Amino acid sequence: MKTLFRNLTFFILLFSFSGLSQTTITIGSSSSTNTNTGYPAPYGNWYFGAKHQMLILASELGAQGMTAGEISSLAFNVATNEGIPLTDFTIKIKNTPSLTVTPTFETGLTTIYGPQTYTESSGWNIHNFSSPFYWDGTSNLLIETCFNNSTFTGNAVMFMSSTSFESTSVLFQDASGVCSSATAFESFFDRPNIQLQWETPNAPPLCDFSASSTNTCSGDIQFFDQSTNSPTTWSWDFGDGGTSTLENPTHTYLANGTYTVSLTTTNAFGSDSETKANYIIVNVSGATPIAATCTPNTTDGSLGFGITNVTFNTLNINSGSSIEGYTDLTCSQTTVFAGQSYDISIEHASPTTHNCAAWIDYNNDGVFNPTSELIVSSSSSLGTSGVVTIPSNATLNTPLRLRVIADYDLNADPNPCDDPGYGQAEDYTIIIEQDVSPPAVDFTSNVVLTCDGVVNFSDLSTNIPFAWAWDFGDGNTSVQQNPTHTYTTDGIYNVELIATNSFGNSFLTKSAYIEVITANELTTAVCNPQTLAYCCEYGIYSVQLNTINNSSVNAIEGYQDFSCQNQTDLTPGNSYLLSVRTGPDNPQDTKAWIDYNNDGMFDNSTELVMEALSTYDPQLNITIPTLGIANNVWLRMRISSDEVGSTITGCSNCNRGQAEDYAVRFIPTGSEEHISDAFKIHPNPANEKFYIESSNQPIKNISIYSLIGEKVSMQSNINRKHLAMDIAELPNGAYLVLIQTESGSQITKKIIIH
Repeated sequence: MKTLFRNLTFFILLFSFSGLSQTTITIGSSSSTNTNTGYPAPYGNWYFGAKHQMLILASELGAQGMTAGEISSLAFNVATNEGIPLTDFTIKIKNTPSLTVTPTFETGLTTIYGPQTYTESSGWNIHNFSSPFYWDGTSNLLIETCFNNSTFTGNAVMFMSSTSFESTSVLFQDASGVCSSATAFESFFDRPNIQLQWETPNAPPLCDFSASSTNTCSGDIQFFDQSTNSPTTWSWDFGDGGTSTLENPTHTYLANGTYTVSLTTTNAFGSDSETKANYIIVNVSGATPIAATCTPNTTDGSLGFGITNVTFNTLNINSGSSIEGYTDLTCSQTTVFAGQSYDISIEHASPTTHNCAAWIDYNNDGVFNPTSELIVSSSSSLGTSGVVTIPSNATLNTPLRLRVIADYDLNADPNPCDDPGYGQAEDYTIIIEQDVSPPAVDFTSNVVLTCDGVVNFSDLSTNIPFAWAWDFGDGNTSVQQNPTHTYTTDGIYNVELIATNSFGNSFLTKSAYIEVITANELTTAVCNPQTLAYCCEYGIYSVQLNTINNSSVNAIEGYQDFSCQNQTDLTPGNSYLLSVRTGPDNPQDTKAWIDYNNDGMFDNSTELVMEALSTYDPQLNITIPTLGIANNVWLRMRISSDEVGSTITGCSNCNRGQAEDYAVRFIPTGSEEHISDAFKIHPNPANEKFYIESSNQPIKNISIYSLIGEKVSMQSNINRKHLAMDIAELPNGAYLVLIQTESGSQITKKIIIH
């Protein structure tokens, strides 16, 4: 009876697995080897123990035809065996999003072999898993091996291949505890050749396909089946009446148009279909640019780098990776206008970061000037984007060549004629026309709130204006494109710009755009520290102190003076938390000073309020002294943060970091300014009404005055701490609100109505 049961069990298992298709997947084919003292060497006993983590990218597995399914074994290929038993030899594996190994070993792997004593032999050493490991079809695969002997001999010599990324991290040492260590000694671009035994799932295909290009001038397109689960038959519909049953057919479109393509794939377990609407664009009569003087050809397109999408104006072109090499897509074209600006976006996210650049042959000479015709670039990025402003001197009404190149970022920055190592180049067509519209007017300024009255204006108008007329709202004007204007009187000012080109003029008015408050101006500092060599995310990202809460970029901006826009009142004798957020990649030395005596200098002995060395994001409670300080005036607070070990004074330049200035004012308890703090007006600016709230004394009377002193509204005998003011009938502009309390105190607040 036991024999019958065993035979029945064997029959059931044999029947269960008979439908599975087992395939050997080989990753790496080079005949290069390590030495008997060199690493990587999963069977290496030159030291007592060795721990390896080896990364295989999903793109590498897919290139060998592997899809989601179970892995039942792996093998390493030995050229010359050492023949020494390896104690507690263990293999672990996991799905991972990582694109490269790091000095820190990953955790969370599943043990699928061992631990057991294993002696390697020459040839493929197959390790059958204790239970299959499921690969999800999209993640990268991380494999770990480890053993730990108590003596050393030598390494087995193993066949291995080079990769374009750091694929193997290794720890080897004459000690116990190797397999529990969290940190590797070294990372390599070499990885042992590996075979995986993969079982195709018993499932219908998951249908997908791609094309050599989605745009064609010739009409010739090759289609590629990318279905998983091993289809055996294919049925293509190309959208123009043409069909095919080939796996990877080539089809010729004869007429211009946009075509929808469908594919149905079938295996023994069923069928699946995929339809891509408006997938192929045919332009067999399209005009193309003159030939370029060079064509960049991909050196190695097998690793999945390259350009997958270019979007520019009406262009939105998907393409394959660098396996296609250089791609001429000049039958794909878009029309833009001289003087206008356009967004450009380039996708190149796989398998890791790229350097990317794009050029337009504006003068139509077939040569791309690497600098003057460069329109966008990025380094070590997963995508590239920017804004392209079409110059007025470009060749008009003629097909011009747009070239895009993206390459692995360990290679040199792209040059329009250099061959990419692992990436690719693509060319498109741009036609530039003259826009016969007047300018689209826009402008900006470096500040909208100024304490010294000095404002730098910048014209942002498009469509090539050649004349400008500025009205600064204070009776002064300018005809410069980017003027600097000094306001001499406090107030809120409208600013208007009229821009003119050959086809007319347009104007833009920004109401209540500039506010001038000279009463808040500070003593000028005797120095402004500069950033000498920004790098590595150093600098100041935010500062918080009482009501100051200011965010900025980092030291790439250099010195920043925020003292007019970011001010706060402090009380002598009280303590306040000063928080500075610094760069995320390295600790920094950070110091802060308050110019207590208002002489424009920062004394390290008497005015230093923060010193935080070799820290991230320092915080410190600062106590305001009651003696030796200037009260009721705005004082400069300087914060400087730089790389660790730098010499930092109130006036020293920063190596990689930066300095920023803010303003504080010391208001003794009981002064009028403290009364001001007790009253809040919101919203400000306001529309039909605003609200006044008192934190202590009831409000007796409210009067609203224009800036020329005319009373325009009032409420009397209120005797409440909260009230609403109806301003729906008042014209837009700035007003002064006089608040009087029951005790006889009064304070003036400013309100803007829009």
